[in-house]
Amino acid sequence: MKSILQQLYDGEILPGEQFKPYLEEYKEKWNKISNAELVFTEKLTKQQEQEFDALMDEHALLMPLEMSQVFIDGFKLGARIMCEVFSKGEDTQDECSTM
Repeated sequence: MKSILQQLYDGEILPGEQFKPYLEEYKEKWNKISNAELVFTEKLTKQQEQEFDALMDEHALLMPLEMSQVFIDGFKLGARIMCEVFSKGEDTQDECSTM
């Protein structure tokens, strides 16, 4: 079996594509927003609806960038935690701050 790092390097693990909401609260809010969007767009003219859709598409393009940064920040935090765990010294902040 390949190591996790090898799988990550080979593109077999895609963290950004593995997001699956499992919280009921998330699902409820998603449904509420979807319903509100439907009600809202029904009030718009065709031109306004097209403009709104274009705006929402542009907004959606930011989401992968945001998720990428959150993943990177979380990975760095995990690496700093591991650095502290495996460090022999009491104060590891200086050793790990360059990560």
